[in-house]
Amino acid sequence: MTGNDIVEIKRLLDEDSLYIHSLIDLAFVIKKKLKDKSLEFSSLIEPKSGHQWENIAMMLPYLSKKLIEENIDRLLEGFMDLNWQGSRVLYAYLAEMDIEILKPAFSRTIDQAIKINDSEWVYFLLIFMKDERIDLSHCFDAEIQDCLKYLQDRGIEF
Repeated sequence: MTGNDIVEIKRLLDEDSLYIHSLIDLAFVIKKKLKDKSLEFSSLIEPKSGHQWENIAMMLPYLSKKLIEENIDRLLEGFMDLNWQGSRVLYAYLAEMDIEILKPAFSRTIDQAIKINDSEWVYFLLIFMKDERIDLSHCFDAEIQDCLKYLQDRGIEF
């Protein structure tokens, strides 16, 4: 894959609200590039543009589950700010993931957010874990307690 191909894929991902058929077509191009190892998915996950996040999030159902699982920690960077375009789409997608994949990924991501002292990221991860619509709080007891303690120690109410 040439540098121009990667630039073109990223340019398309930056477009404002790709039409669903264009998004699916791009997902097939990306899948082919991933299969022949001419592209690394993680190189596409860059929180530079809200549209890029949104388009990648919208593309998730058309990519392999294995690929998503391998890149879950990077995708959780989308929770650094729930106001980012695409973070709500990611939110809904992750709510349907296997808890055996999701729980350790959240644990690692919470540890990372605490390590870099990013209270907003911790806060937004906590919102997801405690969301009654998702109904997974019972699966995240330890992670929720870690987040609450971290926020409380910084005088942040949840």
